[in-house]
Amino acid sequence: MSSSSTAVAYHSGNVYTVAESQPHAEAFIVSPNGTFVAVGSNTEILELARRDGLPTFDLRSRFVMPGIHDAHAHLLMAGLSNLSSVKPGHDVTNENVAARLKSPGCQCQCPHEYGDWLIGDLFKIDDFDRSSLDSEFPDTPVALRGGVGHSMFMNTAALKRAGYDAESGEPNGEKMFRYLRRPDGQLTGEVAERGMEKALFTIPKPTRSHAKRCLLSSIQVLQRVGVTSVQEASANSLALTGLKELDDAGELKMDVQTHIAYRPIWLAEEPEDMIEKTLEDAEKYQSRHIQTNFIKFMLDGIPMAPYFTHCGLTDSGEVDESKILIDDLADLITRFDARGMTCKIHCTGQGSARRALDVYEELRKANPNGPKHEVAHCNGVHDDDYPRFQKLNVTAEMSPSLLFPIPDIAAPDGLATWDFAKMIKSGAHVTIGSDYFNEDPSPMTPCAAILENVMSAMPDSLKDEDGAATRTAAAEAIVRMLTLSGAEATGRDDISGSIEVGKKANFIMVDRDLSRAEFQGAIVMGTWFEGERVWESSSE
Repeated sequence: MSSSSTAVAYHSGNVYTVAESQPHAEAFIVSPNGTFVAVGSNTEILELARRDGLPTFDLRSRFVMPGIHDAHAHLLMAGLSNLSSVKPGHDVTNENVAARLKSPGCQCQCPHEYGDWLIGDLFKIDDFDRSSLDSEFPDTPVALRGGVGHSMFMNTAALKRAGYDAESGEPNGEKMFRYLRRPDGQLTGEVAERGMEKALFTIPKPTRSHAKRCLLSSIQVLQRVGVTSVQEASANSLALTGLKELDDAGELKMDVQTHIAYRPIWLAEEPEDMIEKTLEDAEKYQSRHIQTNFIKFMLDGIPMAPYFTHCGLTDSGEVDESKILIDDLADLITRFDARGMTCKIHCTGQGSARRALDVYEELRKANPNGPKHEVAHCNGVHDDDYPRFQKLNVTAEMSPSLLFPIPDIAAPDGLATWDFAKMIKSGAHVTIGSDYFNEDPSPMTPCAAILENVMSAMPDSLKDEDGAATRTAAAEAIVRMLTLSGAEATGRDDISGSIEVGKKANFIMVDRDLSRAEFQGAIVMGTWFEGERVWESSSE
């Protein structure tokens, strides 16, 4: 709610509303309860302000747009990383990993989180072996998350505490158990996908009070980059409880749509009976700023060495069943579609994306008017499958955005490309997510990177000699993906996603004009949530 006891008139801005009826404006009025009550020219809005004796806010010709919707983030996990001083950093190797971890401790100086375990996050360690940690940590269990959450690096103490057979080795199992091994078959300590299960169910959980600190930390980071609405992509009972308590206390300055992590069960890091109880109680966690009618499935892994656990297509065009993590996906999606829950399915390969779309297609035959479901990531989609997104009313959620500027970073053969042009040309509904885990969630540089790709999808009628019109049209399409498209994907476009009368006054002020494709280097100067300024740049 707005911190003002009266309405406030904002004027002299370069306002891009994302509303078709009035795309551009100069000024608007925000009511005391945090909604837009008037949008128009300076003359119109200042006349209303004078008539009603309203205080005014000079936007000083700054660019203003609706608040950003982040379609994919991990609030609790990112917060745990933010507030931990166990930060190995980048360029971690076997030789330096132990030295990077020799000064553990929590920045908030409170007893909590992992008991005697030492937990950290990194990207990867090439040719990891647990011996590199054992010398400095012979008795302390050490577990480092890697592979953007799909792998873990452990020392011997952690392997034993979690119940792994480190010396004789673990059986690979039927579906996506990944254990990297020494030449003699012993575990190196690097595990991936379902191989993480024992560790994830053994590592102590943070306290509820620390979980709330972590959630607030992540929300503050997102506010600084202009986010006012977010889809939490792997909610469990701890995250839901923390969010609900924060909102009940008036501390949650963000709209959060929580995808409850369901399958595989290690995604929630909670036992199956607790996951079912969370689903049973989903409506109890709903509040003014929390919507819980969302659920998450992870169908495959990641297209990253040395795992390559993404599900591709065979030479004959069939789905590679050995990389599919959920065999009963159709039954589960049907069950939750009937409950009115939006399903988000993690897919990082052409095979998994096709399987998800196949399931959605059969579902739509039986229930054509169900919720608008999603395919998450969409970095690997076969050319034949792009048109199916529009046909099936499925959102193409493109993430993680931090990888957009680095073509083919994760795998060869175009498996880590995000082809916005093909999605747009096929009429797909597209949103953008950061996949915020422990990196910068700002969409500015990623959007600069996809601009040329999006420009190639603009209709010929917009193309001109110098490309200015095409560039502007592409930039406006990207801004829409960041705002109103996210509200539409989550069923909230009637109250959010654009600067229009009656909608929430969620908006941001930026130091350059994003509607003119000035994404690179753009800085958010201020973020307003329901009329309250929740972020102000130090340079403002």
